[in-house]
Amino acid sequence: MRVLVLTSWYPNQNNFLSGVFVREQAQALKETGVEAAVFYPFDEDIKEGELQLNFEDGLTTYRSNTATLRNRYLARFASYYLAVRQLKEITKEFKPDLIHVHVGYPASVIAYFYTRTSNIPYVITEHMSYLKDYVDKWIHRIFLKPAFENSAMVFPVSPFLGDQLRSFGWKLKIEPVPNVVDVNRFSKNQINNRNIVNILFVGHMDKSEVKGVPYLLKAYAEVLRDLDKTIHLHLVGDGPFRNKYEKLAEELGIGSSCTFHGRLSPDEMPQMFKSCDFLVVSSVKETFGVVLIEAMASGKPVLATACGGPNWIVTKEVGFLVEPGSVSALANGLKLMLESFDKYSPDIIRDYAIRNYSPEAISKKLQSLYVKIL
Repeated sequence: MRVLVLTSWYPNQNNFLSGVFVREQAQALKETGVEAAVFYPFDEDIKEGELQLNFEDGLTTYRSNTATLRNRYLARFASYYLAVRQLKEITKEFKPDLIHVHVGYPASVIAYFYTRTSNIPYVITEHMSYLKDYVDKWIHRIFLKPAFENSAMVFPVSPFLGDQLRSFGWKLKIEPVPNVVDVNRFSKNQINNRNIVNILFVGHMDKSEVKGVPYLLKAYAEVLRDLDKTIHLHLVGDGPFRNKYEKLAEELGIGSSCTFHGRLSPDEMPQMFKSCDFLVVSSVKETFGVVLIEAMASGKPVLATACGGPNWIVTKEVGFLVEPGSVSALANGLKLMLESFDKYSPDIIRDYAIRNYSPEAISKKLQSLYVKIL
């Protein structure tokens, strides 16, 4: 089976994390017997209009920069036109049985236009929590609706996102398929120092505040006031609101009991998970929650808000959920986890992550769906 991944997001020189989950899924397919290649037509690091062929991370990878016009009203249409032309070249060379689109806007529109003159089916994995923002604008909706409705199947990364897709009223065949997580990068460790409990948060610190950092800091401050044990909060991530959060921590009197580590590289994260006792996700909205799986792959229990994606991921074997957008609910959750984190089984937690989110597990599920389509 030959699958061409057509993606709106993908790692490049300026952003090595953008769409990294797309690359990991393509690698998983490749490693389990699927001939997979990648086409990323929105790489602004390369010359405008140029199509490059490289062999990257074990994958045949086509990169292009289809942004050839400056007029924003015409640029997207010109990009679609050029990307479809290049897709025709690529399919002629690679001969895929199926096209797998990642992130519907704008890549699904390219697949839709291409398949008007081709009988190659395409599927869409949707990751974007804010797809509705595009659907609400008629100039995008007139293309997105037929692009999604003409796909053979749509794979939202969580049932939460699937419900959002259903709310559009489109005729879709929906099957949730989670992101791949490279669980082999992570491992269990020995019991940490019980003289101090280390709590880990991982997330962007941008102006959307979707990760709920203010709720977490205020809840943590409340817990510190009522607790007699030594605890420390580690916050990994960066963004324009990091300084604001550091100031808030000082104002709350918790500056000495938390550390802002900034952005860490993927190679540094396994050790960070090892050194913590549990993970907290304080988001007000999440379509999935990769950090939850990474913590579980490290054998760590998780405390998360019931904000969408985590509802599907977190079971009583691995942690528990609390109400999103509530300082008191998060504070109570922190207190409960501080009392119970060492009662969870690292082996059971890690096994859960492997069975449900490993490259082998997700690739097996995808291949079974591909077979049904073909």
